[in-house]
Amino acid sequence: MARYKAQLASSAALANDTGFAWLMGAATEGCKLRRIIIGVRHTTAATAVTDFQTRVGVNRVTGDGTTITAGTITKDDLRHPTPATRFASAWATPPALASSDSLVIPFNAKSGVDLPFEFLEEFWVDNLVTDGFAFVNRGGALPASHVFDITVAFEV
Repeated sequence: MARYKAQLASSAALANDTGFAWLMGAATEGCKLRRIIIGVRHTTAATAVTDFQTRVGVNRVTGDGTTITAGTITKDDLRHPTPATRFASAWATPPALASSDSLVIPFNAKSGVDLPFEFLEEFWVDNLVTDGFAFVNRGGALPASHVFDITVAFEV
């Protein structure tokens, strides 16, 4: 299987229950989520992150959105083709979400989290434009000048 990574930073002071990253299938390709790395960063390098508890929900997407703002996907091995799987930082109209999160990741803003899913086969995305995962702020609004940094690794 080909392995890819994608990363982005959320908008600053992200509101509660707001999606900030999406890993979406395509009509010709799905994927398996293999790793999530999330942290909080202050946008001013010389300023420390405020100490607070936060949560990020991983929510199954149940419909496609419109007008994607594509994030960058990089290949772990340059021999593999560019993936059709989509990674987004924003939508004009976001995809519809499931009624509850598949997984909620709680962590302290000063520590971050790294979750490998190497041997779990439950975080998959079908080869459908209406399937994928949204990463949603579930811990209350982020303080001013704070952003989530997220990296996801997936296999196609």
